[in-house]
Amino acid sequence: MAIVTRWDNKKKTVVLLEFESEWTWPDLEVAIQKADELIGSVEHFVDLIIDLEGAAIPRDIMTGAKNLLASGEARPNEGARVVVGANGALRTIYQTLQKTFNNDMEGREVLFASTLADARAIIRGLALDRQA
Repeated sequence: MAIVTRWDNKKKTVVLLEFESEWTWPDLEVAIQKADELIGSVEHFVDLIIDLEGAAIPRDIMTGAKNLLASGEARPNEGARVVVGANGALRTIYQTLQKTFNNDMEGREVLFASTLADARAIIRGLALDRQA
């Protein structure tokens, strides 16, 4: 499987999407559907970690992103999205997507982390902020 989607912790508060080196847009659609099912199975906030470490990004990213954004809205209990392993080029692409699809990107902002441990720390901090 090109993208593995699973709970990242026993409390079911974080979903982890692990991208393998090669993946396709249909693989991502399946992974998102699985993540939606996991998020929908609980009532509390669920954050997402998107681990792109070592993954190649398809060339048609603008078209793929446009189609993905048009496919629906985030779940009401969907929390933050933290991307791991995004190089400078991918961060620039994200900034371009934000500018190009500004209205569609609202509520779907992404945070970036260097490592999986950093992503988990960011999410722990966000969870504490929600409780305050």
